[in-house]
Amino acid sequence: MRVNRLLSMLLILSQKGMVTGKELADHFEVSLRTIYRDIEKIGEAGIPIASLGGRGGGYYLMEHYQVDNLFLNKEEANLFLAVVNDLDFLFGKNEAFNDVLLKLGHTWKRDGGAADKWSVDMSHFSMEEELREYLLLMNRAITENRLLHFDYINRNMDAASRVAEPVQIAFTSGHWFLVAFCRVRNQYRRFKLVRMRNLTIGEVFAKRAASREEIAKTIEASYQERGVTVTLRFSSRIGEQLTEYFSKESITKGTDSQYIVVKSFPYEEGLLKFILGFGKDCEIVEPQSLREELKEYVRELLLSYNG
Repeated sequence: MRVNRLLSMLLILSQKGMVTGKELADHFEVSLRTIYRDIEKIGEAGIPIASLGGRGGGYYLMEHYQVDNLFLNKEEANLFLAVVNDLDFLFGKNEAFNDVLLKLGHTWKRDGGAADKWSVDMSHFSMEEELREYLLLMNRAITENRLLHFDYINRNMDAASRVAEPVQIAFTSGHWFLVAFCRVRNQYRRFKLVRMRNLTIGEVFAKRAASREEIAKTIEASYQERGVTVTLRFSSRIGEQLTEYFSKESITKGTDSQYIVVKSFPYEEGLLKFILGFGKDCEIVEPQSLREELKEYVRELLLSYNG
């Protein structure tokens, strides 16, 4: 840990020019005495670090000394800097994350603005503050092997209490998820953050021996058990847009210029809403039972408008 702190300290000095001992102590959450020892070690390594006393003073690197970029090339920094800038807002003060940010920033300052062509936003429009708070809590729980307690809104829109052993924070298909072993369901699950409420950290637990690959297979098998394979027919008007919603492998173009999509979905009310979102450009071909469910759903929907 100390080696990482020394490297990070060196990058901070290279970036900011003049930094006080208190600023460094606050950043690394250590005592001033520890910072003084670290500065001494940097000097012993032959790096020309100097200090200026009085108001406006601090530590700085001599003008002739330049920290070489030992970590990332410009292309790598440009590619990830947009993501990192957003994660800085989401994760806040995190030692490992801040080390990466410093290394990216060290490359970026020499790049002259080329990374402006990248922009990534991983927040959620309805849960921005909760998202940041929940990610911080989940990150801490994973690091400290602590249980997470929360209320979860399931597929039937019912809220139920959950106790979970967190394993991983995942971002996929535009959503944040918590991968965890659910003690209520007694199996690994993937919880969508926008459905979580009242998240709190609990007691320490003994970590299970399952690998990430085994966990992923278990979750996928669970989805397959609760899923349904659906065949959808789309009009030619919307055909070119289908890759926004489905993989290329699942899309077939028919001789009549219509498109066929075969895909496995979670069997839930949200599936009907998803299909209806395509309007008259989409028709369920199979299974017949889902066609009937959709007809009944539309009939009930019309009642709201027919009084």
